[in-house]
Amino acid sequence: MSERSASASAVADAVPGGEAIHGLLYDYGLGVLFAANVFGAGSVYILADTGANYAFSLLWVLPLAFLVDIALHDMSARLAVADEPLADYIVDALPIGGSMLLIGISLMSGLWAVSNYAVAGAALAWLVPGIDNVLVGIVLAAGIGIAIVQMKVYDRIEAAIAAMVFAVFSSYGLLLLGLDVPWQSVAAGLQPLLETEIGYLTAIIALLGTTVYWPNFFIQSSIRPTKEWTDIWEYRRDNAAGIATTLVIGSFVMIVSAVTLSAGAMTLTTPGEPLAGILGDYALVVFIFAAFLASISSATGTLFGAGFMVPQALGRDTVFGDTAFRRTVVALIVLAAVTALPMLTYTGFGPVEMAIVMPAVNGAIGLPVTVFALIGAVNKFHDVEWYENVAFIAAGTVLLVGSLLTVQSLYETIVALL
Repeated sequence: MSERSASASAVADAVPGGEAIHGLLYDYGLGVLFAANVFGAGSVYILADTGANYAFSLLWVLPLAFLVDIALHDMSARLAVADEPLADYIVDALPIGGSMLLIGISLMSGLWAVSNYAVAGAALAWLVPGIDNVLVGIVLAAGIGIAIVQMKVYDRIEAAIAAMVFAVFSSYGLLLLGLDVPWQSVAAGLQPLLETEIGYLTAIIALLGTTVYWPNFFIQSSIRPTKEWTDIWEYRRDNAAGIATTLVIGSFVMIVSAVTLSAGAMTLTTPGEPLAGILGDYALVVFIFAAFLASISSATGTLFGAGFMVPQALGRDTVFGDTAFRRTVVALIVLAAVTALPMLTYTGFGPVEMAIVMPAVNGAIGLPVTVFALIGAVNKFHDVEWYENVAFIAAGTVLLVGSLLTVQSLYETIVALL
């Protein structure tokens, strides 16, 4: 056990129930981190927007994303067991241009932070009477993100993110108890259906981009020095718990929105209006606060991937929370906040529009690049059975085809907002 793990265990032993909590976080905390990264404000608004505008017809994307995510996490888990970070493989495989590719997609991952801090800033401006400016809220939200990074202790970050995820989950779990859900329509929505309508295609890639979260694969492949796991099944158990959590939460949000919301433009408060309608106005405050927490956790946790990738692209070994890691994440938090400010001021993007479009951009570009890099890396460092490669390539092909089919609709959506 590392000095950090031993210290965390000593603290847990001193707190009532702390040993059990520490054990759960050790076994499932990485999966919780991944779930928190996935289920940020972007996911809340993408899922709510999809449910409101397309009812149950896109529910089939969620189990598809689950299967693809399981396959990709299995690849990155194998790299973690071998202690072979994905970023190192890309640099070795592309000696010319590999480092720049990594830095480029690291900056792209910052688009998630841009959208999440924009939503967090808007949520603060809505929640706090003294903050009536979204731009001020963004600066404050970025400061909170930097504080999370500076906590340095991995176990504490896991615990904080777990609390944020469960806060969001409870909101929609509570809602479903009082709804009359047409389960036959829900079942029909699990049957795959493709349409050529632009908004429909954009919604598909946005859903894939926000649920199959490619920074998580860079985090997992680099986490061996922190987690110290050498058994692939420890990663698989953790992955399954985290991915299943996102699937359940995502399904709840989409179903609730399909039942309670009308088609139309999404606003900051729209997904929380069903809560207010059933539980009272105070529930809207609970929702906005949950969206704020989800935004902070997802924005910060997503950049943990870049915290590994950028130093590794520059030839440095790094571990979670070291100086190079923290400097990279803090720099990207600042860059995300600085980028969000003029986008809100000088374009047609609002916080919610950012939350819907930015994951789609990452899904169309960063995700296919990461997937095929994973396939190459796992074949280099492992003896992969032919049927496993068939599954891995099938997952990559699904994402690549999805990106190619939707890139035009995504482009037209972005141009319309600029």
